Amino acid sequence: MNPRQKVAHSTGMFHSIRWRLVASYVLLTLITVVALGTIALWATRKYAQQQEAQYLSANAKAVAQQALPLLGQSPAKTALSQLARLASFFGDVHVRILDSRGQLLVDSGELARREEFAWFVFPSGMSGRSLDTPGEGWVLGLIPESRSLHRLDPGSLDIPFMDMLPPGTEITIITRSSEPWGSLFQFQQQADSAGQADNNQPENPKRSTQVLTYPIQDGKDVLGYIELSSARDFSTEALDTARRGIILAGGFAVLLAGGIGLWMGGRLSKPVVRLTEKSRQMSAGDLAVRAEVDSQDEIGELAAQFNQMAGQLQTSFDQLSKERDSLRRFITDASHELRTPITALKNFNDLLIQGADRDDQVRDEFLAESQLQIKRLEWITRNLLDLSRLDAGLVPLETSVQDGLSLLETVYSSFKPVADQSNIDLKINPAASQPDQPVMFEGDRARLEIALGNLVDNALKYTPQGGSVELGVEKAGELIHFWVENNGSDIPTQDLPHIFERFYRGSNQKSDGSGLGLAIVYSIVQAHKGIVMAHNLPGGGVRFQIELPA
Repeated sequence: MNPRQKVAHSTGMFHSIRWRLVASYVLLTLITVVALGTIALWATRKYAQQQEAQYLSANAKAVAQQALPLLGQSPAKTALSQLARLASFFGDVHVRILDSRGQLLVDSGELARREEFAWFVFPSGMSGRSLDTPGEGWVLGLIPESRSLHRLDPGSLDIPFMDMLPPGTEITIITRSSEPWGSLFQFQQQADSAGQADNNQPENPKRSTQVLTYPIQDGKDVLGYIELSSARDFSTEALDTARRGIILAGGFAVLLAGGIGLWMGGRLSKPVVRLTEKSRQMSAGDLAVRAEVDSQDEIGELAAQFNQMAGQLQTSFDQLSKERDSLRRFITDASHELRTPITALKNFNDLLIQGADRDDQVRDEFLAESQLQIKRLEWITRNLLDLSRLDAGLVPLETSVQDGLSLLETVYSSFKPVADQSNIDLKINPAASQPDQPVMFEGDRARLEIALGNLVDNALKYTPQGGSVELGVEKAGELIHFWVENNGSDIPTQDLPHIFERFYRGSNQKSDGSGLGLAIVYSIVQAHKGIVMAHNLPGGGVRFQIELPA
């Protein structure tokens, strides 16, 4: 295969049904993944935002309840500041407390990467000098961001009210670090806390832009507002993770869809390829080729229709072949049958030219004989081609329901004058003349009239004057019997097997027949899926019988 053929082959391959099916599977999978992923991300974001608003609202309500006693004519800003920082520390949000006019009272400050608290554990039986804490207990103290451990040198811990603590108080620093998926707590003793803080912390995680303002109310009076913002943006982080998962799942789904598409495309295209190969064989002249019908789907139906078309095409070619053979036979028969009358006419014409017309009696005999030969030529040319087409099965029958007695009466009426002129008794069998018992069958009336007419004409020719010809019809089980019999001479035994052959003249030939009448009868009956036979009657005479399916 040269490069150009390879390119053409690959181009044709990607235009095939199989690859189109693969592309449709992949495209449908991509559309489905994108649509479902978009809906899932939107629903997740919506749910996360609702949950974020609920948590902010609950935290704001809790802070508002604690801030209510601290608001009044002169708000306790120090306590409010501590409250704001506590709320910011535990809620990991930016907290602002506003007065009733919306003016800022305190601000927890921008959220830092690290927040720290000091946990003071008093010795047993001791109390702080001013905290007055009886017995063993603990106190949490917020360390200002400027004094945070990770900003100080080792051993330089400087905590407010440090001098107020009793001797032997244990100090544990609680460090909260903001991580992408929440807050991380660490507990460090004072002795080893300094200098161990991580000064290379990553940037603060993503914060939400949602701001919630909650009123601080005393009954119906609004004393101020709690404003929470910069909460952790878990929705974005969750969506980023979900988006990566959807992309991975989508990629896997696309690969799976491509594999399934290749497999299904192979299953679907394989019978089409086989059908294409069969059509190539048929176009090469093999009309007997047939496709395999191995499924009940549309492709199986296509294969069945292909086989039906191939069968019809083969039948048509067989009919054309028969027509060709029939035409050849017609030419052979015509040349054989027309030779005699043409030769006779030529001889008569030559004799008349040579002076035979001077004798009136000879001339009249020649003219009479010429008239017979012309009639014979007319009959042959009218029936010979039709006979060849009947033999080839190329003449369509125009069938309908017929009455057997009506058919006999039509033939009888046509030949009654001829029979009377020849002094022959032409009659219909009385058993057939019963209108209350009609003999019905299906057939082509015009052609059956020709067949029965040829039998009657043949019988009249071989019946002597004063003889009789009888017509009859009866139903015998699933068959219809027509018969024509006469009381003339018998047919020689050696002639009986050949009388229905075209141009056959028996040894007892007495007329100028062409030998086509009985051959036409045979072809018409055979076209009706019937049979015709002849046998001699006891005491003389011949009976011709046609049997047709009822």
